[in-house]
Amino acid sequence: MGTRRLTVIKELIVPVNLYRLLPGLLVLMVLVGCEQPQAQSEQTPRPVKLMTLEAANATDLRQFPARVEASTRSNLSFRMAGELLALNVSPGQRVSEGEVIARIDNRNAQSELDSARSRLELAKANLERMRYTLERGAVSQARFDEAESEWRAARATFEQAEEQVTHTQLRAPYDGVIAQVPVDNRQIVQVQETVAVIQQPGQLDVVFHLPEQIVQRMPQGDGQPFGEALAYEVRFGNSDKPYLAQLASYTTQASAQSLAYEVTLTLPQPDDITLLDGMSASVRLDLGSLQTDPATPRWHLPPEAVSYSGDNPNQAQVWRFVEPQGVEAVPVEVGELTSKGLEVSGELAAGDRIVAAGAHRLTADTQVTPWEKEQGL
Repeated sequence: MGTRRLTVIKELIVPVNLYRLLPGLLVLMVLVGCEQPQAQSEQTPRPVKLMTLEAANATDLRQFPARVEASTRSNLSFRMAGELLALNVSPGQRVSEGEVIARIDNRNAQSELDSARSRLELAKANLERMRYTLERGAVSQARFDEAESEWRAARATFEQAEEQVTHTQLRAPYDGVIAQVPVDNRQIVQVQETVAVIQQPGQLDVVFHLPEQIVQRMPQGDGQPFGEALAYEVRFGNSDKPYLAQLASYTTQASAQSLAYEVTLTLPQPDDITLLDGMSASVRLDLGSLQTDPATPRWHLPPEAVSYSGDNPNQAQVWRFVEPQGVEAVPVEVGELTSKGLEVSGELAAGDRIVAAGAHRLTADTQVTPWEKEQGL
């Protein structure tokens, strides 16, 4: 009986001890289970945002809006006011040099001319009589000089009146095409009011504005900031065909509103496209030619792509993606911070994929994977 009771007591003690150890076993199992995912998370590649480098200095190709203007363009107007009696042209009409474009009422001018002619004839006749009597000693030299002065004054008045009559007719200053006729016949026109706009075909001007940030980068060659530093390619409308243009003129004072300088280019009228005054155009410039060292390629990267976390804290670097999940540090020289990003140069090439953000968190041992933007985000 005693032996049996002892056996029962032992059977009861074993479960009780097991229950006491059970909490500790559970904690140990949880810790072991947590270690495995943590170890696995350390091996998970870090998603990174990548950017692909374009061709060297591709960002230096800039395009500016422009407009087409006629190289030779004149606003024709009368030098005197009057009623417009004849308007002989219309927009698009070709005219020859000297052709009468418009005519105003010339009755007042003609009346002044007739009066001046009469005074001139009278002064001339009086001068002849004075000369005749001077030869015979009937008048003094002073009286003859006075008559001669009156004749000269009358002649000047006549010539002025004659010129006023010619000003009542508006003639074409050269062979050209009438671009605009902003007035109507029988209208009272004022002095210097534009009656017609004439253009001379053959040459075109293209006008655009260059920001001061670009002008500051231009070298001062012989005091000419624009000089031959840039090559100008012009495209018209939606056409991709480039036309080479030459620098014609530029302003030396920036516009107060835009802080830009107006530049005028000139080029011959193309044969394969019809261009009229006021049409849209674009000017393409390769600003890479303004580099002090054109042999050194440059790229523009986000500031977050550049770090100083290498062995040398003074050496900037970027991280280049290496297939399939690696990165490598590339030392770079940092330039100016522009609107397009931070300017860098180094052992980089077009097509390289660079980590665009979080560069300071990476090391050479970090495994990465390209971050793909989810559809819909």
